[in-house]
Amino acid sequence: MASVIKKFPIGRSRFQNAVLEGFVRLDAGGIATDETAARHICFPERLDGGRGGCRWGRLRFKAELAEGAIPVVHAFATDDDMLIVSGKTKTYEAVLLNPYESVRRKRRLFELAGASKFVGKNDVLLYEQEGRYLWLCVELIGQGGGVLRDFEVFAPRDNFLGAFPEIYRVNGEFFHRYLAIFSSLYYDLQEIIDSLDSLIDADTAPKDALPILAAWLGLDPDDGALDEAQFRRLLKTAFATIRAKGTRAAAEDVLRVFLDEPFFIVEGRTVREIASEDDREVCERLYGGNPFDFTVLIKRAADDRLHARLKYLIRQFSPLRARAEIVFLGDTSRLDEYAYCDVNARVAGFDAGRLDGLAALDGVYYISAE
Repeated sequence: MASVIKKFPIGRSRFQNAVLEGFVRLDAGGIATDETAARHICFPERLDGGRGGCRWGRLRFKAELAEGAIPVVHAFATDDDMLIVSGKTKTYEAVLLNPYESVRRKRRLFELAGASKFVGKNDVLLYEQEGRYLWLCVELIGQGGGVLRDFEVFAPRDNFLGAFPEIYRVNGEFFHRYLAIFSSLYYDLQEIIDSLDSLIDADTAPKDALPILAAWLGLDPDDGALDEAQFRRLLKTAFATIRAKGTRAAAEDVLRVFLDEPFFIVEGRTVREIASEDDREVCERLYGGNPFDFTVLIKRAADDRLHARLKYLIRQFSPLRARAEIVFLGDTSRLDEYAYCDVNARVAGFDAGRLDGLAALDGVYYISAE
């Protein structure tokens, strides 16, 4: 009967308590070389298979190394967590994770435990190791440095061998190693299948897939109009926005994708109801003559590109008869206690002027309305 293959990631938490020499920890999990160090070696925390006699399978990691740098991995497994050192009983952890113990003694301990050694490889089989606890030692030798990350260990061993008669189930023999090639390919493919949901998740989908997801939802984001972060925010809110299509809420959802500043939507119908006869003509010019028209007031400096982007997307969620206008409201300025510049008016700057050949106007400010 086939058993479930478990994956043991060696991430940030295990490297947090690791003993490092010549390496620095990465926040995302993994280690990077310290270029000033002469030796690079790491002893991460042990892995616990959960039961005695655990048959460890595959170890893999990603190595981004300079030319001339070679990774070396040592690994051994044991059911017993205790050992005798100089006549005293100690745990493996007390020796291997002790920063004051010499590297030479730790290497000797790996040799005595029958550790497997892999040179220049980042995807290896641990078929020789059986035991509940798995200990690793990772080195980098040669010239240059680099990064080692995304460490993963699989256990128990592959199930392919168990599908054959007992006579063929000899660990480490040619037939076993031959089947391991197909077993590795199978589990790599299975991992890809298991992660397919990430391709349609707005947070994890590749950048090139975002326009495809938008098209599935009936959106036309206009190529190049959105940066990646805005594109992902739009997709995350798209389902609720599409359900509210044709309403004020849909326009508000689109605006929140792009704006951190306050905004306000003025509907032409509402203004017409409260405007007096004298003000109606002005209101129609500002907010539209159609009851379905609306205007978006945004408290920020004018931005032509943002204006075109918002108008293009809002139009996709507005009623067919509606016309949307967008107005940017600049900051107001005050001249003194009694006079001020209204919205979208500004003090343009300092200019010297001359009335004629004799009289000069120094320090004159003029006001322009945009």
